[in-house]
Amino acid sequence: MSWWSRLGNVFRASRLERELDEELRFHLDERVRELTDAGMPADAAVAKVARRFGSPLRWREQSRDVKLLPWPDAVLRDIRLGLRMLRTNAGVTSVAVLSLSLALGACVAAFSLVDALILRPLPLERSEQLVYLAFPTYNAERPEAETFNDPTLVRLRDAARGKVDLFAMSTQVMRPAIFANAAGTKEQIRTQYVSGDAFDRLGVRPALGRAITAQDDDVPGASPVAVISYAFWNRRFGGDPSIVGQWLTLEERQLQIVGVAEQKFTGIEPGRPTDLWITYAMYNPRAFGNFDFNWFRIVGRVRENVRFEEAQSILQAAFTSLRRDFVGRLGPNASPERVERFLSTPLYMRSAGNGPSPLRNQFEQPLWILGAIASLVLLIAGSNVANLYLARTAAREREMALRLSIGASRGRLVQQLLVESALVAASACALGLLFANLAAPIVVGMLTPADDPVYLDLRLDWRALAFAGSLMLLTTTIFGLLPALRASGVSPLNALKGGGRPGTRASAMRPFVAVQAAFGLVVLFVGSLLVISFAKLSSVNPGFSSSGVLLLSLDPLRGIEKEQQRLGLQQVLERLRSVPGVQSVSSAEYNIIGRAWTHYIRIPGTTLNTIEATMAPVTAEFFETMGIPLVSGRTFTTAEMNARPSTAIIVNEAMAALYFGNVPAAGRTLKARFGPDSDGDVQEVVGVVKDARYDLRKAAAPTVYIPLRLNSSGTIHVRVSGDPTSLAARLREEVRAAHPLFRVTTIREQSAIIGQTLLRERLLAILSAFFAVVGLTLAALGLYGVMSYSVVQRTREIGIRLALGARQLLVVRTVIADAAIALLLGGVCGLAGGLYLARFVKSLLFEVTPLDFWSLALPIGLLFVAALVAAALPALRAARVDPVNALRYE
Repeated sequence: MSWWSRLGNVFRASRLERELDEELRFHLDERVRELTDAGMPADAAVAKVARRFGSPLRWREQSRDVKLLPWPDAVLRDIRLGLRMLRTNAGVTSVAVLSLSLALGACVAAFSLVDALILRPLPLERSEQLVYLAFPTYNAERPEAETFNDPTLVRLRDAARGKVDLFAMSTQVMRPAIFANAAGTKEQIRTQYVSGDAFDRLGVRPALGRAITAQDDDVPGASPVAVISYAFWNRRFGGDPSIVGQWLTLEERQLQIVGVAEQKFTGIEPGRPTDLWITYAMYNPRAFGNFDFNWFRIVGRVRENVRFEEAQSILQAAFTSLRRDFVGRLGPNASPERVERFLSTPLYMRSAGNGPSPLRNQFEQPLWILGAIASLVLLIAGSNVANLYLARTAAREREMALRLSIGASRGRLVQQLLVESALVAASACALGLLFANLAAPIVVGMLTPADDPVYLDLRLDWRALAFAGSLMLLTTTIFGLLPALRASGVSPLNALKGGGRPGTRASAMRPFVAVQAAFGLVVLFVGSLLVISFAKLSSVNPGFSSSGVLLLSLDPLRGIEKEQQRLGLQQVLERLRSVPGVQSVSSAEYNIIGRAWTHYIRIPGTTLNTIEATMAPVTAEFFETMGIPLVSGRTFTTAEMNARPSTAIIVNEAMAALYFGNVPAAGRTLKARFGPDSDGDVQEVVGVVKDARYDLRKAAAPTVYIPLRLNSSGTIHVRVSGDPTSLAARLREEVRAAHPLFRVTTIREQSAIIGQTLLRERLLAILSAFFAVVGLTLAALGLYGVMSYSVVQRTREIGIRLALGARQLLVVRTVIADAAIALLLGGVCGLAGGLYLARFVKSLLFEVTPLDFWSLALPIGLLFVAALVAAALPALRAARVDPVNALRYE
């Protein structure tokens, strides 16, 4: 019989057994008939055939093993038996499945996020050959730069020709676009400039029309063509093929849509799919040939049979040669150290197989941390399940002993119990996948604000399913093997006589209590650090009043002169000031959260070098609107706001202290250098205001406030009394009524903007707190289960102690002593592990160290409280044991 036929018989065992029974019956009947035909009485013939044939069951089993594969058949039987046993112990099964499913789901959700944002390669041909270039900036805030200029691209592309095919792709930016069917309404879309050969080098083909080609780059500004993504084509135009050839307006420029990219290509930045690609030649004409205009990434595809090291050396030589040609741009006063560093700057060639992504740079470390915390929770849940298995197998000792006594091998029992563990793990895995499918999109929604959403492909592909399957097998093996080995090693004689050793059974569970306590404390410790850090960061005083302030972004009509925009915006501000409930109105070129542009400041008559400072263009009432107190001097006057040019400035305290020391800054002057060869204009400090932080994580930077030249750019700040959202619709109508040139695109609360700057910290705090609660609950349940089992197993011993006069307190202490030792040992190990892992989250902490009082007291205290709660009921049960009933207990 073939192997496949024997395997098929495994799944038709009932039918096979019927066939074997019929065959055996046929052979017995035929032998009886032969004997009766020879003259033997029927009863004697039946008895003789039975004696010679032997046990029919033995022959049937032997024949059965020949006609099917024994091992798969045994596993299938164990699955049926395991399902019956799990149904019999429904309570234990439910607890095990729920705890494991939560932990498995958290791990799968974390893997899905890490895979989609970090690990998964771009859906392009030979994506492993893609690279992008970067170089160090020697700046702590931004240690590495990925943007280059046109001369650098030209030089590097020529030098590496034949080895690396280089092309340009700008950083992705949200830009307002007007489509032909939008009736003049602007839409914010994700756009990206690409060189003409980008689609060809990436291997991207058009699904409709054509792609951008190298010929589109021949003359700057001469090819106003664009390609839209397949997803945007379906989402915005419903897959209408007539879109090819239509025109759109992007930032006052007309572009023609010439094609739709193929469906699988959404861009090279995971998480932020591109809507529109524009030819490189349509960028600012001043960028071409300009060494100071860094605005795009240099991406490339390494040719086959070319080693990365070889390509790197060629590019490095060309990069150094280029910098040698442009070293004169550092100026005659550049120090030798600066010149040497400029010339010796290394050029990094990074793999772009999974795409360069600012989103990944921001959230890569937090996602790995969350993955590690989820893994620890899985270990806690697994330890808890192992304790449940041990307790259940101890209750089945008589069953195991009986099986061993009638001939079952120890390996057969281990297999049966591992199959039961696998069924629990498989059920938990199925529920975990469902939980991950619900949880992962929620986490994605927490990564970025609503006006800049993230799109990650979180489908349950073979990678996620393989990961979940691996976790299931790992859980079954690690946490099901020890209980199975212990149950299969029972002594049949002692078990059948009821002479098991309860203390020994309970002691086998205590190591898992220590493991749960250790991993639980690690999760609590790391989670507490992140929660405390977020709490402190949220309580930072930004230096301004963020509540009650609405931010209005205006969008002017196309083709309006700047002077018309300026006058129209003045009318809008005046109209908004008259709205009931509005306390003050101002405008600023940039929102106060998020650093504005910078200049080099130099103080006449001092020895200070030029230092970079934040420049903030604002209107006269800005400080009143934002609640920034005036320390000395005054704010801007109407004349200073309208002066051309204005020489009045206002500085913050950090700026005043840095450049003027203890001397009052009001009335002093300074110079703003607008370029390496310019001395700038002399400016008079007319006022000093309190520090306002553009980044809550850092001290306030030196800031210079200058009069804002009213135009269409910037943001209107409106301070209102009462609920800001109740006035939002009214303000939108007032802007439209004030001047037909403008319409409001967005209205947001200043407090919401501040909250968006803390997205990463909030994500870590919320999820780590959730995992900490889950881990703590599982650890407490594990301790409760061990102590409850210990009390049950030691009921007779407790009864004897009480009958002999032992005090209840002594009995309670005896019951909890062993568990307390395991808990203490686990706590010490967990604290050591937490202190070790804290260094991996150190860069994410704000004014928190692992050795702070609350950093240590909070997790240890929570674990202690959870242990007390878990031990209370078993200890009370032990104290209330009735000696009379206990001495009859079996």
